[in-house]
Amino acid sequence: MNWGMIIGLIGGGIGILVALIVVIGTKQWIPLVIMVVVIGIVGTVFWRVLFRPMMISNRLSKTGINTTAKIMEVNDTGVTVNNAPQIKMLLEVYPPNGQAYLVETKQLISRLQTSMFQPGGIIPVLIDPEDKDLISLVYEGSERSGSSNQSFNQNMNPDKVLIGPWAGLSNVDAERKLRDIDAKNKEIFNYGTSSKAIVTKYTWLGIYVGGQNEAAELELQVTPADRPAFSATVVGVFMEQSVPKFQPGEEIYVKYDPSNTSKVTVEHS
Repeated sequence: MNWGMIIGLIGGGIGILVALIVVIGTKQWIPLVIMVVVIGIVGTVFWRVLFRPMMISNRLSKTGINTTAKIMEVNDTGVTVNNAPQIKMLLEVYPPNGQAYLVETKQLISRLQTSMFQPGGIIPVLIDPEDKDLISLVYEGSERSGSSNQSFNQNMNPDKVLIGPWAGLSNVDAERKLRDIDAKNKEIFNYGTSSKAIVTKYTWLGIYVGGQNEAAELELQVTPADRPAFSATVVGVFMEQSVPKFQPGEEIYVKYDPSNTSKVTVEHS
């Protein structure tokens, strides 16, 4: 919390207190009830938007676990506090030990930092060791920013994959694995049967190919016209501009092996 925000809150608190004293002095119940309701609503909003996140951030700065997260979605909540907009983000968090998971969070950010919070971006975060859904962003100059930035920079290690389902795999092995998968996908594409499918989960593998093209794993519900629907998992490389078309809920086209429905590939990526 910066000094401008603190001064603004103190000034607002004094103004509300003065107004409450004046209303009490009138000895009229209706204005007093209205004033109490307004204070209750304002207090609830400030607790949820400012004070509770600030308390969580302060606690995690001392006890939180450093890690990184990928921004999957960003939305403006329409709330602004002292020129700081509040955004709602869907993050894919990569804990040091364990599987990646999705969490939704609302955070106040500086209006000068909006370009840093875009879909696809990787950001340093702190997670609660007892509640994985409780997270806090790490800001430059904060108590934990040094160690978090060190952890974040380590995640940029070019020699191996450090986040996502393939974490720990060397880049050489990851590239070899992708080439093998691509060869099998091409075989399925050549003889497979076309079908519609619904994406149920999109998981980035922590690898970019040829720029910002993502290697990812898709979980699908394939819906052939002439047989019952079935679940399938596909791994492939998806062009940067096409990634939004493969998010959960999107309908895509695939090809599958009629004699072995575990063999599926995306028809266009």
